[in-house]
Amino acid sequence: MSTGFSFDRALTYPFKAPHFGSFPWIFGLAYAGAYVALFLVLGLLGWRSLAQWFLTMEQLQNDPNPQPAEVFGTMFSVFGTLMPLIVAGTLLGWVLWAMFEAASQRRYIFGQTFSLGFGGDELRLMGVGALWGIMSFVIFAIPGILMISAFGVLMADGLSGPMDDQTAARFISSFFIGFGLMFLLMFVYIFFATRFSPCFGLTVKEKKLRFFDAWNVSRGRFWPILGAYVIIVIVASIVSQIVSMVAQLMIMPLFMALPQNADAPVEELASIFLSPGFIIPMAVIYFVMLFVQGLMQHVAGAPAALAALHDPRNDPADTLRVDTFS
Repeated sequence: MSTGFSFDRALTYPFKAPHFGSFPWIFGLAYAGAYVALFLVLGLLGWRSLAQWFLTMEQLQNDPNPQPAEVFGTMFSVFGTLMPLIVAGTLLGWVLWAMFEAASQRRYIFGQTFSLGFGGDELRLMGVGALWGIMSFVIFAIPGILMISAFGVLMADGLSGPMDDQTAARFISSFFIGFGLMFLLMFVYIFFATRFSPCFGLTVKEKKLRFFDAWNVSRGRFWPILGAYVIIVIVASIVSQIVSMVAQLMIMPLFMALPQNADAPVEELASIFLSPGFIIPMAVIYFVMLFVQGLMQHVAGAPAALAALHDPRNDPADTLRVDTFS
């Protein structure tokens, strides 16, 4: 029986790591509860901005002759009012992600039971997550700028009518060049993401911020890590999509009951947003969706965590299994 890193072990490790009977389910429940609580707090603090955003979207949807400049200008102005909520949600979400990722990695690396906290592991993972975000930004920066500039063309010079040939050509060229680059660079991102994926487990294992070291850990293991990850994510995504479709069908009646009049007072809409009849069903629906998302996050991290656990740099048995190191 193999005890080192292999494709078979990477694929089945979520189910063979210690505490399978309890850990994933507690993890998913805690994950869903924490994020639902975060969303509720943000919603209660920013109810006015959320209500204004909803009414603005209704106004744009009911406009019989929308002009591109007006549409994007209105959307950006409303987006500005939501910015404090977005920043706060991003920072708090970053902290929660680190807490749950640390708990997940401690199960895979040390066989520990589920526990949440905030200490050295979590701080180091926040640093690794920041480096991961920088890597993603660098890869997708150019196509992202091109696609944003394409929509900027629509707002240039106070555009209020049909585009002329020159403007249309600028829009189409910027958009499709950006989209094409985005598609090509997705393969670049997959390569680097796979090679650096053991960084989270390695950071928890060695109690030091380990990002670039993960490159050597994944050397010779690219295809097993990627293959196991893809199979796990495909299965998890099917389940997630089914749950998401059912949830959307359940959410639809709640939004259909909201005022459809774009001129309705913000306070009228807010009174519905803040009512138990709206909050409780939404919280339950999102709890189920986030439970599945939490399970997916935990299970999908197993292949890279197993690679970090069996680091070929200091594990002679695993060194022999990787051609690159032999």
